[in-house]
Amino acid sequence: MLTELRSRIAHRLGLPQEEVFAGQPLSAVLAASPSAINSIDLLDAFAGALADIGVEDDVELPTMTLHHTAEDVLAALGKQLAPLSS
Repeated sequence: MLTELRSRIAHRLGLPQEEVFAGQPLSAVLAASPSAINSIDLLDAFAGALADIGVEDDVELPTMTLHHTAEDVLAALGKQLAPLSS
């Protein structure tokens, strides 16, 4: 499920997965994205990816700053999604 989520997030941001999940802060991902203009667009990419895989009602987006990484967000989502995968 997390593999598909990674793919959907990267697609929505218009970037390769390697760039989104390279360990750089979300602010750098935002700056590199051709489709995300502000942090709301970044939030929308994560929320939309959750909707794409049909789990938007099962998880809450974590509160994080632009200093966190996409991997930090994915890890927090993964903790919420773990019970659904069992």
